[in-house]
Amino acid sequence: MKKNIKNISAAAKECPFRQTLDTLDGKWKFAIIYELFKKNTYRFKELERQVEGITPRMLIKELKSLEKSDIISRKQYPAVPPKVEYSLTEHGITLEPIIKVMNEWGIKHLERKKKK
Repeated sequence: MKKNIKNISAAAKECPFRQTLDTLDGKWKFAIIYELFKKNTYRFKELERQVEGITPRMLIKELKSLEKSDIISRKQYPAVPPKVEYSLTEHGITLEPIIKVMNEWGIKHLERKKKK
């Protein structure tokens, strides 16, 4: 039985769709990426204000994960107080068609809900 579970896990890791879901999982990653498409570069506090409801701790966690996946880049300037900016990488920009389609679907979904 344990061998079957290991084989399923290995197969899931090879699945491109599963890789996408694993990279962009969670409640906040798409919201962060969406905001970065609206404005190319954000400082931490600006981004925290734009992503409504996210805690600073969760924002840090999600930014680190997105940076590790090469979706966003973090640029730190040698200044006091510290200045850090976040922006999409070239790889992150390739998510634009997905974000646009999700936004369009959301608009249609909201319209549909209003009609009911």
